[in-house]
Amino acid sequence: MKLSLPKITWPSWTRNESGENFYDMTAIGDWTSSMSNLELAQKHPILTPAILFVSKLFSQAEFSVVRNSTGKEIAEHDLLKILRKPNNYQTREDFLETLMFIMIAQGVAVVYSKKIIGFDNPESLFVLNYDLIEWPSGFNEESFRSNKASIMENKIIYDKDGENISIKIKDLLFFYDLPNMMHKNPFKVVSRIEGLRQTLINTLDSMVAKNIILKSNGKELITGKKESFPLGVAEKRDIENIFNSKLGLSFSRKRGVVTQADLTWKSMHIALRDLGLDESVKVDGNLIYTALHIPKDILSLEAKKTTYNNFKESMVSYVQNEMQSSLNSAVAVFNRDLDLKYTLKGSFEHLPIMQFILKERYEVITLKAGALKALLLVGVPEEDALRICGFDSTMQLNELKLENNGNEQGKQTESQPPTS
Repeated sequence: MKLSLPKITWPSWTRNESGENFYDMTAIGDWTSSMSNLELAQKHPILTPAILFVSKLFSQAEFSVVRNSTGKEIAEHDLLKILRKPNNYQTREDFLETLMFIMIAQGVAVVYSKKIIGFDNPESLFVLNYDLIEWPSGFNEESFRSNKASIMENKIIYDKDGENISIKIKDLLFFYDLPNMMHKNPFKVVSRIEGLRQTLINTLDSMVAKNIILKSNGKELITGKKESFPLGVAEKRDIENIFNSKLGLSFSRKRGVVTQADLTWKSMHIALRDLGLDESVKVDGNLIYTALHIPKDILSLEAKKTTYNNFKESMVSYVQNEMQSSLNSAVAVFNRDLDLKYTLKGSFEHLPIMQFILKERYEVITLKAGALKALLLVGVPEEDALRICGFDSTMQLNELKLENNGNEQGKQTESQPPTS
């Protein structure tokens, strides 16, 4: 059996001349170069919590199933049941959070729709690691732009060195973060992290540099004048040992120096703010947030205060334009395998932050209802009036009857006695 040594991808341990031990983050070059995008997404101090923010927000989606013919909601449906309990290891929230996290990290999330033999409905849903999928031999050379049913009958091998299971492509659901069909393999997508990789490395390098300076800061320089009595070799070594390795509060450690030489002491302290490392991290962080489409009023490293109204408006806009769009794409994948009589829908309207737009929505409905009433009063046909005001033209309206004085028929004011 052929053995191969694993590639070292972590910082190396080393020791300097003064006997100090530390991990050298740069001794082996770019230690993130061999990290997969998924690993980097789980280990970066800024990217990881940012993706978690998006994923946890996505996991709060609510689902419903409606009948296409009537538009009425179905209280219980098999897909709702499977989404409530995707598998024995995850809740609905866990499943959706994993789905979005991997979708961003790898560009595509693959869900295994595990079915019982003889049944069409899935028994469980599992999010797979795209990096562990092995495609069939010659798979990338086939013509996928033709509608060959045999393509979906191909089998992939998942986790060959672990689970080693064979799965038909037709039993896999693909959720894309970036557009697909840009490669020979239509199920392959590049991750956003590819474009961010250098920024992510820069952020880590800035933090490493800051850590090195913190550990080495406060060093001292002791020099002598040319005309002064020179230090002997042994005396020089003893002074270096005092300042390098005999610092502390124990009984045996001291800072006193007795010598005949004319020595000058100088601090080599470095002000961190002069290096701009923190500013560099902030810039990199904002680039990461921009790549994830997160507004600065929601997440920012600049520690600048934002008004509650700005946060509210940014959050509502983010949910409507970003999260709802991602949810619609995910729902469309599920609907592709549903019975055409039913449609799965997803929404974030139940979130507390989204309640702020209800007032505006009700105000719009009130204005539309007023415009509809005005059109009907001047004799515009119901169907045309409904269409002009943005209502369903098939909506049934009660007959509107008004007397000449503008009061609704059948109602009388207190100042008007009933007529005989």
